[in-house]
Amino acid sequence: MTPPTDRDQGFTLLEMLIAFLILSTALAVANQTVASAVNAFSATRDIGVADRLANEVLIEHVDQRGAVVGAETGHSSDGYSWRQERALVSGGLIDGRLVRASVSVYNPKGKLVRTYVTFFPKLSHEPSNGDY
Repeated sequence: MTPPTDRDQGFTLLEMLIAFLILSTALAVANQTVASAVNAFSATRDIGVADRLANEVLIEHVDQRGAVVGAETGHSSDGYSWRQERALVSGGLIDGRLVRASVSVYNPKGKLVRTYVTFFPKLSHEPSNGDY
């Protein structure tokens, strides 16, 4: 058995640099993956809230006031805001008998999440100019 020499002890500088390079590359990839997952989760949450909020706004709109022409805005308790616009559809056989309702939902940062559009029949007892 030969006694250990200085050369047999530890790692060389080159080996350490290569190990750090591999480790830093792996950490950068992991960081990128986590960031992508967080962004995807945030977008999914925004879409879910937007779907729920638009549904609530449209149900309230139809149940309480019918398809009245005009615009409304509001805020939810969790910081999201919405804007609903209603306009009579003109042209052809449906002229003045349909209302186009759109609901745009914005996240707490003010970025548009989604816009939903649907059509309702104009009720005969509604004012035609949008005034209550």
